[in-house]
Amino acid sequence: MAKTEFAGRARNLLLLLDRLILGVSRHWLLLFNLVFGLYAGLPLLAPLLMHWGHARLANVIYLVYQFLCHQMPSRSFFIGRFQVGICQRDLALYGGMWLAGMLFALCRNRARPLPIRVWVVLIGPLVLDGTTQLLGLRSSTWPLRTLSGLLAAGATVWLVYPYLHDGFREIEESAGSQLSKADAISTRSG
Repeated sequence: MAKTEFAGRARNLLLLLDRLILGVSRHWLLLFNLVFGLYAGLPLLAPLLMHWGHARLANVIYLVYQFLCHQMPSRSFFIGRFQVGICQRDLALYGGMWLAGMLFALCRNRARPLPIRVWVVLIGPLVLDGTTQLLGLRSSTWPLRTLSGLLAAGATVWLVYPYLHDGFREIEESAGSQLSKADAISTRSG
């Protein structure tokens, strides 16, 4: 392979990577919301699939999530006669991340990060509830698992997403600048 041909391929690969980075930096929030929405939504779909007679597909969801959650019936919601594929706390955490991410989309240009001290206070109920239940000191309830999970999810999004928004905006500007320079060079040489 000639040196110039290799340089051309390497340049094209770098341009492709810059375009990919630019795309991710522009649409990171959509990607995060899709991931959290799917992660929380599929376990809700499993009992519906069972109800509609699609047991095989539902069982695939249950099987995948058994590696991610204990799926204890006493700590899970049911839709009809069928158990949701993850526990109440996980559903609240990941569903709450999705919900908070959707709300963040509405105010992302005005949102400021939550102070760490406030975040620690807001995740406190989840930590306290989960730890005392794990140690067998008390038994949690579904409202406590759900509310503490939602509170922790909202607080975490409020803490992290403003930083991600600013960081991805910087990456978008840098990648956009690199692509503009490359396009200008291509236009002059082509």
